Amino acid sequence: MPQPAAAAILSGIDRLAAVYQLKIHLLGISPQIGRRVLVRGDTTLAEPHHVFQVVMRWDNWHLHSFKLWGKEYGMPYVGGIYFAGDARRVHLGDFPWRANDKFTYDFGDYWLHQIRVEKVLPPTVLSTHPVCVSGHRACPPEEVAGPEGYNQRTLDQFSWAYEARDRLLAGEDIREDDVPTWFWTFRPEHFGKQQVNQKLAKLYQLKGNPDFLLSQGSYDYFFADLES
Repeated sequence: MPQPAAAAILSGIDRLAAVYQLKIHLLGISPQIGRRVLVRGDTTLAEPHHVFQVVMRWDNWHLHSFKLWGKEYGMPYVGGIYFAGDARRVHLGDFPWRANDKFTYDFGDYWLHQIRVEKVLPPTVLSTHPVCVSGHRACPPEEVAGPEGYNQRTLDQFSWAYEARDRLLAGEDIREDDVPTWFWTFRPEHFGKQQVNQKLAKLYQLKGNPDFLLSQGSYDYFFADLES
């Protein structure tokens, strides 16, 4: 059955003109890593891939797919896998969303996200590009062997911190070379909404480019001036 928010659309609200409040959270990890984002109903499924990459802070290195009502949608990259549905030809507002709709990123590490419609809002709520309204916890780094590898990595991070504390209390010195690189660069509890929205605004400057929806590869060069 459609979720209540989606069912409301079917009762007379213009599905394509409406604004969806989507909750996206990453499965297989606790505490939960999630985001809330506002997206227009006339947005094609090809665009939320880029939106989700930015709000979650993935690096856009890998292929992806959406699974909605049992059918997979994706982008037809040369040498990529075949999808029954072309993400460029359907819109968010075309679907009565369900609780088990999914977005998959990286078919190797297999990062599976659940997508849920929380609210359907009037068109006046969102005038231009998508906006992230909230989020919690940092997205895992790329290439950490999926949820299982990430969970082990965070356990290792806490274990190292406790071990380092005990060594310091015992009067030992800890050299910088002894500190794992990821300890300096990864903060699992951090989420920066302002920076995410700055990136979304900049990303949508590209929408007039015909290659926008097909682009794949790191966003680093494009967002370099926004990184802190």
